[in-house]
Amino acid sequence: MSVRIQGGYVIAFNGEQHEILDGGCVVYEGSTITYVGFPDDPTCPPAERTVQAPGRLISPGLINLHCIGNIDLQPLRIDVGPIGFPKSKAWFEKGEMIWDESDYRTSARFAVAALLRHGSTSFCNVTTMASKRYDDPEVEPRLLAEAAQELGARAYLAHNFQDHSRYDEGGRTQVVPNPEAGRRGLERAVRLIEELRDLGEETIRGFMFPYTSEGCSDELFKAASDTARELGVPVRSHFAQYPAETRNTLAERGVSPVERLAELGVLGPELTLTHAIYLRGHPQIGAGRLEDDLKLLADSGTSVGHTPVVFSRRGVLLRSFQRYLDAGVNLALGTDTVPPDLVAEMRMVTTMSKVADDDPTSGSAAAVFNAATLGGAKALGRDDLGRLAPGARADISIFDLRGLHIGVVDDPVMALIHYANGVDTETVIVDGRTVVEEGRVVSLAEAELQHDAHQAWLRYKRGLIARDPEGRSADDLYPPAFPIRNG
Repeated sequence: MSVRIQGGYVIAFNGEQHEILDGGCVVYEGSTITYVGFPDDPTCPPAERTVQAPGRLISPGLINLHCIGNIDLQPLRIDVGPIGFPKSKAWFEKGEMIWDESDYRTSARFAVAALLRHGSTSFCNVTTMASKRYDDPEVEPRLLAEAAQELGARAYLAHNFQDHSRYDEGGRTQVVPNPEAGRRGLERAVRLIEELRDLGEETIRGFMFPYTSEGCSDELFKAASDTARELGVPVRSHFAQYPAETRNTLAERGVSPVERLAELGVLGPELTLTHAIYLRGHPQIGAGRLEDDLKLLADSGTSVGHTPVVFSRRGVLLRSFQRYLDAGVNLALGTDTVPPDLVAEMRMVTTMSKVADDDPTSGSAAAVFNAATLGGAKALGRDDLGRLAPGARADISIFDLRGLHIGVVDDPVMALIHYANGVDTETVIVDGRTVVEEGRVVSLAEAELQHDAHQAWLRYKRGLIARDPEGRSADDLYPPAFPIRNG
């Protein structure tokens, strides 16, 4: 069926940049956009169905390049110092998993439903390693594929792996290498990519995920990169997310983490480094100029995945989005926490960039919207996503801008980023399939899923508490905002 959406603000891509068509329309047939323009244009094709969308922003689907693919543990980290996650030798010696397959299935469905509900059409998963060691359970990414197929998301999925792990003992970090675990993890990652290809679904793909650059030896990271290039899939890794990672690399190798990867020959357009906060020149690092590291990233075409909200809760900010952008680095956005609200992330990006640079023009609405659409598409190697243009995939997010909380709409993109949020998502279309309608995920019993997710959460929290080597209580590890009394 051909469908025309009209009557609102359409963010069209003109081949070079986004532009806003006030009263414009988008026509798609099947999984492909066939026309973007105005409905009274003689070249506008007829449609079998017309959807009127006055007061709405008709946007390319948002691309969430680094999002939590499970029930998030971040609520336990708000207003809490490192005491809540003490990784001891005893922690890593516990072999049993906290969840069973039923919990992982609930977690996957909950995560994917929340992503769609907040306007993301494409996502690349990350799952917590807090209760694990070197990799994730084999069932976890497969259940995410199952949930993405059921609910209609465009998913890039991976198996996490590394060959080093760390725990604290006597106030010092102990490094535990396990080359065999890394080798097995890489093999499992390749199997998953091949299994996803065998599904034959355009919307479900794999990528390579050496979990952290710090947790991978040179040999493992290089093998992961070479294998990804052979398979033609993207690579993503947590990178320079803590000051100690960069300081240790500088002290032990005499190079920055960026220079280490450059020497390994793994920088390139297929690689996204998530976070990349503590580079040369950062106030907590020093050791040269930020622009030296940024030039290596920009010249190689390496992308940076920025997730500001989760770091802002820890008092950390990128310094700055605008400096990375001005250096020519491709920037994409992710949520990496709950809620998986990419609109809220865009607001945090523009706000924090202005704060970091003491400049009201830093991190403009246009720049952060580009990161959530075109930047994410570039990181995935896709020129058919992140834009509304003929020939692009029919991935569309429609936001209702008519609420009083948004106020008077002067510029719809600025209204979305500065005043709206992901809950203002009204409709989401992925590959031509409507997956969110009237603000609800299609064919999903939300209350039942919410209940199951809460029960899984309680089991997860109890499991984390049971692993505390000092036997502390929930209130000691994760103190509530105020004392909670039960009647």
